Amino acid sequence: MPPPDDAHRKSETARLLELFQRSDPGVGIIGISGPGGVGKSYLLNHALDTQDTASIRALKLSVDGSSEQARTDFFGLVDGQLAKPSLSPPAKPKHDYFPQVRRVASIHRALVDAVAAELKASGAPQEIKDAALALLRAGRRLNKAVPRTREYLDLSNPNLKDSDVGQTLDEAWELVTSLRALRSSAVLPGPIRDVLGMTYKERVKNDLYNVTADALVSDLSAAISGYRKQDRFRILTQEPIDGIDRLLLVFDDFEALAPTLEEFLVGALIPRLADAPFPTTIVILGRDDLDAMHPAWGQHCRKYILDQIRLSPFGREDALNLLTRAGVPEERREELYQATQGFPFLLSLLIEEVGAEGADSALFLRKFFDRTTRWMSGREREWFVKVCYLDSVNTDTLGPLFPGEEVEKIQDWFEREASIRDPAASVFRVRPLIREKVLRYLELRSPSKHREMLDQGKKLG
Repeated sequence: MPPPDDAHRKSETARLLELFQRSDPGVGIIGISGPGGVGKSYLLNHALDTQDTASIRALKLSVDGSSEQARTDFFGLVDGQLAKPSLSPPAKPKHDYFPQVRRVASIHRALVDAVAAELKASGAPQEIKDAALALLRAGRRLNKAVPRTREYLDLSNPNLKDSDVGQTLDEAWELVTSLRALRSSAVLPGPIRDVLGMTYKERVKNDLYNVTADALVSDLSAAISGYRKQDRFRILTQEPIDGIDRLLLVFDDFEALAPTLEEFLVGALIPRLADAPFPTTIVILGRDDLDAMHPAWGQHCRKYILDQIRLSPFGREDALNLLTRAGVPEERREELYQATQGFPFLLSLLIEEVGAEGADSALFLRKFFDRTTRWMSGREREWFVKVCYLDSVNTDTLGPLFPGEEVEKIQDWFEREASIRDPAASVFRVRPLIREKVLRYLELRSPSKHREMLDQGKKLG
């Protein structure tokens, strides 16, 4: 839920509006960074509402990481979200502007199906088969390389223990490289394979990111600039979308998208958009600044970065003004500000609670839990539930609750989770407001388990 009323960040909104007006050729990248719940998406949406895409003559396409299943599927993101089969007006209704992307996606999915059938008949362990298919859906093997890193835990099998990941990915890689469905074909001469369309399939097998970027930019060029192309039998034409002369790409919750899309963006799509016949503005919303993410952003994309907007919680005056406009009784405003420390997401939840009947009901508490954990993966949500029972979060208190090999990783995760970590405490701990509501929800959900965890938490401190 966004902050109510006009709780906008005027200076940041003005910066965005100015950047949206740019008409320079090539690519311009805007980063909006800050912890989950600080209002990144709200800021962007407010700026777009203030200066809508029609007035800036932009075709807006977006991808977000809200779906855990979709964000590990390369074409679930590219074909399913970025290149939707139907676009908003002024695009023609029920007209698919991305036939080239659809062609690549179809070939890719046919390959994955063929691999799945071949894997089913193999004698490999099920977790290795699952890891191999997940890597393929994420586009990793078809880009010639599997990253042998624990970063890709979620791409292989979310149930794997951290200690198993490296070995499982290595075994999955060995299995994938042996599959007949992915072997390159050199039986037919090149010209014959070209006529039959087989070289295009070979490119999908071996160079997925580049062939996808080519297809996407080709489709976008048609939608924005129009084209007239002749083949052996007819002239193909595509009328551009009326009133559109530039592209706006939005990537929200980029940390969740990065394992699947980052290499594709930096290595293939952005370089092609830089040479496209229309200007492109890319907005990336994430917890870290662009130059603090993958080194490739600094190495290959620094020249395209226009601005990095960093968001912080509201100050006391802005937060109290927001609570006043929302109709919160004066005697409660200071209390709510201290409880939230100006965090927009938490302010919005408490404002909703103040105005709701039965605010401490099971339904409200479930809603609070869901919204607080919406930025987390499934594994992070499991970690969060347990750390809520700890008075302080450190490697000593985490040790009895988690496998030893996970403790350092969980501690690092918690220290970076500003949306749930208490910034005013002298130790690492969950924000008191969040802890209170979540523990109440967990008590309602499973009283006996709650009592057991409370006892264990008291012993750990």
